[in-house]
Amino acid sequence: ELTPRMFSFNNPYGACPTCTGLGSQLKVDPDLIIPNKNLSIYEGGILASGWGNVRNDSISRMYFEALAKRYRFKLTTPIKDLPKDVIDVIMYGTRGEKLKLSYERANGFGVLSQPFEGIANNLERRYHETQSAAMRYEIEQCMSEHICPECHGKRLRKEVLAVTVG
Repeated sequence: ELTPRMFSFNNPYGACPTCTGLGSQLKVDPDLIIPNKNLSIYEGGILASGWGNVRNDSISRMYFEALAKRYRFKLTTPIKDLPKDVIDVIMYGTRGEKLKLSYERANGFGVLSQPFEGIANNLERRYHETQSAAMRYEIEQCMSEHICPECHGKRLRKEVLAVTVG
């Protein structure tokens, strides 16, 4: 039975479940992750939370060095000159293929073998998992608003949108 409250995006019964009735969603935007493609990765061309500093001894450096070795590119090459498939792997990951991550610490060195989820996927996951408002805000700096793919901005669930009069 249809009730008038189902036809309101302010009500959970009628609201699109994908965008919760907002009509749009925040999504990671690669152009905000790499705003200046003239810079290289080593020069700080990637401005994403946790991925911007490859000059120090960090997990991001280990990943970028492994990616550069596997996909044969240099961290000093301007991002605009990297092949599209390299940019795709940096943004969206190795799709399960494991990378060899080398690390060196005061107590020794070693190699880890694990896949890379990609910066865009990493930011999306961390955004939805975090309880920290500060972390959410930091990640939002790499996000932009997009029309909801489910309701196409209409804010209502598809079952409600399927109802017509006359």
